[in-house]
Amino acid sequence: MRALLLIFSALLVMPAQAQDRAPMAEPAKTPSADQAPDLVRTYQDSITPNDLAAHLYYIASDDFEGRETSTRGQKMAAAYLASQYRRMGLAPAGTAATEDARSPSAYLQPFPLYGTRQTGSTVSVKDGPSSTFSAADRDGHSVLVFGNAPETTADVVFGGYGIADSGLGYDDYAAMSEAGIEYQTSWLMILADEPLADAETSLLDTEDGGPSRWSGGVNTKLRHLFQTGLPAGVLLVGDSSPLAERSVAELADAEAAGLGGVGSLSLDPPSGEGRSTPPMLVISTELANAILAPSGRTVAQVQAEIAEGLKPVVFEVEGAEVSATVEREAYETTSENVIAFIEGSDPNLKDEVVVVSSHYDHVGMTGNPPGEDQVYNGADDDGSGTVAVLEIAEAFSRAREAGHGPRRSIAFLNVSGEEKGLLGSRYYTDTEPVFALENTVANLNIDMIGRVDPTHPGDSDDYVYIIGSNLISQELHDTNVRMNTLLGTNLDLNERFNSIDDPNRFYRRSDHWNFGKHEIPFIFFFTGTHEDYHGADDEPDKIEYERLARISQLIFGTAWQLANQDDRPAVSGAGFN
Repeated sequence: MRALLLIFSALLVMPAQAQDRAPMAEPAKTPSADQAPDLVRTYQDSITPNDLAAHLYYIASDDFEGRETSTRGQKMAAAYLASQYRRMGLAPAGTAATEDARSPSAYLQPFPLYGTRQTGSTVSVKDGPSSTFSAADRDGHSVLVFGNAPETTADVVFGGYGIADSGLGYDDYAAMSEAGIEYQTSWLMILADEPLADAETSLLDTEDGGPSRWSGGVNTKLRHLFQTGLPAGVLLVGDSSPLAERSVAELADAEAAGLGGVGSLSLDPPSGEGRSTPPMLVISTELANAILAPSGRTVAQVQAEIAEGLKPVVFEVEGAEVSATVEREAYETTSENVIAFIEGSDPNLKDEVVVVSSHYDHVGMTGNPPGEDQVYNGADDDGSGTVAVLEIAEAFSRAREAGHGPRRSIAFLNVSGEEKGLLGSRYYTDTEPVFALENTVANLNIDMIGRVDPTHPGDSDDYVYIIGSNLISQELHDTNVRMNTLLGTNLDLNERFNSIDDPNRFYRRSDHWNFGKHEIPFIFFFTGTHEDYHGADDEPDKIEYERLARISQLIFGTAWQLANQDDRPAVSGAGFN
């Protein structure tokens, strides 16, 4: 609370300083980057690694508690962003009711949210043991980590490791298909990770001999199930791998620490007709063996059988039946977007707007015990994009003060709720667009531009992925490419994920999606995921600040061109509708 008071008290003195500035006479027409590249470079160079780091070390510090949507930390971050725009002298464009334009509320766009959160779950085995998980009562044998179906009862299929990878020559799902096993109406029990000799050595034919992408988390396995067909529920044996860092009891303690937290959020009030998602539970080897008992096998025996032949072992567990219940509660809350703008100087173009966006929320706190890192700092996701927007805004503010205000208006939009389903940007575009969508000429969206993707192609880290740049407007794509050369950033504008056929679906996984669905040309700037993605180790000391500055400079240059050229970028593509 003390940090929040300091931010708000600082706001009280900033407006007077901004008002003391003498108004600057602006020219009738600020030149485009094509016309005056040296002028653009002057302000482009004001975006520096040190300034980016100064913002990021603060906003991604533990003080902001992971900035989870609707929490105190997210609201503190909103106040900080508002204070910075006030310091720069940018106009507020929020929608919050306020009688004082100097208030930070003037920059905020509040929106209502409807939440549901888990309060507990139980698992029971027919003619066998049961397991309970709640904040007050948990036995350490099961923990619900995904899903909201209130009750699930089904038989059980053992699906090996739940891997489908022709490149590794190993496919549990193909083996089930060949055996005539249909798992879609059953609980699918799978083992964590993959066949391993030890924590550093895979038994499969991986490229470097180490664990593959199927280990170290469950996202890859879940993604495959979402793409090919969900079972009635998933039982992941979570302590059977050499990579397991915690027992299921420790995982349960961590999850229980988060009970009563934010949970899932939606812009839509509950109707009772929402999608029911199958539960995924992490279970102990002890509970798994009880479920497998009718088959006469144990987890250790199956693991040994797979390791010996390096072939999938899958089977129906005849006579096994598992039931699970999930208890949840509903509540209402609010969050806020932050919006600042520079009004265009050209009377014929000022009603058109270029939107530069990022999301400033992250995923909050972990359930780690005291002494361990408990904050998901989100330095890269998306602290990097958020501070880039701040620095780009300040560069435009300096240009305006020197008499080079943009011809079109520029809006700087920091949204919340991205991690909960692109909620803040959806509210802005679908419910309360502050600037008319038909007058929005482009969206430049920035999400995770501070780290290196270990899987990116090529030998140089001097790259940025550009996604969606030509889906709606080839001219927008060409403009960005031209600015990269003209203004000397000379980055590898990598189009690895620039396709609606990209299996990662990055084209729809950040806030540009909500602009693109309205046929607004956009570019998503991104440098990829990494080992700390959504982890507690996404810290500001791991950011590549020199490259972060160059990418931000490129985006500034592209925004300058879009704001000052005579014509808006033409809509020429089909988009992803």
